[in-house]
Amino acid sequence: MVAMKKSVAAMKSKKVIVKGRNSEISPLTGKPKRVRQDRGREAAKLAAKMSKETWLKYQTEAYKNAWPKPSYMAEPRESVYVRDGGEGAYRDQTFEIVTRWTSQTRIAYRPHAKAPGSKSHIRYEKYAKAKTVGEALKLGSYPIDWCFDYEHGFIKVLGGPIRDEPIDISKVADPKKMDPVDKKVYGWFRKELCKRCGLK
Repeated sequence: MVAMKKSVAAMKSKKVIVKGRNSEISPLTGKPKRVRQDRGREAAKLAAKMSKETWLKYQTEAYKNAWPKPSYMAEPRESVYVRDGGEGAYRDQTFEIVTRWTSQTRIAYRPHAKAPGSKSHIRYEKYAKAKTVGEALKLGSYPIDWCFDYEHGFIKVLGGPIRDEPIDISKVADPKKMDPVDKKVYGWFRKELCKRCGLK
């Protein structure tokens, strides 16, 4: 037990250089921790046009019940430590759903789901006007956003074309002619798959 405590203490104090800056190694994952940076957070607070009082009117039980999380989100899962350098923030079921969407898949966003004063609020208020996945992409939302928003009950799929399986690039006659959503979903899916398999 003493040796284990010393080992953890040593890992806590260990630092490495990542992208030109010192990063602390997480004792949970053995990888560099992801450090939050400002990157416009203060500017986002100033840019918010909605007061917290107004936003809270949309955070009632009635809204939560009208925009429920997927049922599989209630299932237990192994803890992931994304901020500690871990991968796999989203569930496999979410990947299976989102990678089947097309540019014409019809969607609706929960009104004012994200709190004013955050960068995500500014972005969300913009792309939440979208009626299709294609429109969401044009308004600045990406597959990783779709995963987060879907898991939190912020997106409803209303209909439109949805694939039976994710895009198989080997069956695409001319990848250059893929529409923007197909390109974005395929590129993101490939990147996430490589992460999970430990490939670069």
